[in-house]
Amino acid sequence: MADTLSALERRIEDLETQITTPKLMTPRQVCDFLQISERQFYEWKRAGDSPPAIYWSERTVRYDLDAVMAWAKQKEVGQV
Repeated sequence: MADTLSALERRIEDLETQITTPKLMTPRQVCDFLQISERQFYEWKRAGDSPPAIYWSERTVRYDLDAVMAWAKQKEVGQV
């Protein structure tokens, strides 16, 4: 029963995220979503460890919400 409840809570959190966060995010929105500084984000990017990006032009970059969530999930360590 507790496992079912935990799964439902995670699903509700995922749905809330999808409702309140744009599907395609700017770098700043990604930082806000991940609750990190832009400096940290760009350090990860320089190190080659950032979510996959969509480049519309040299200066227009977007990040897909699902890809950002999948990338962040890979960073998860230990039990939740």
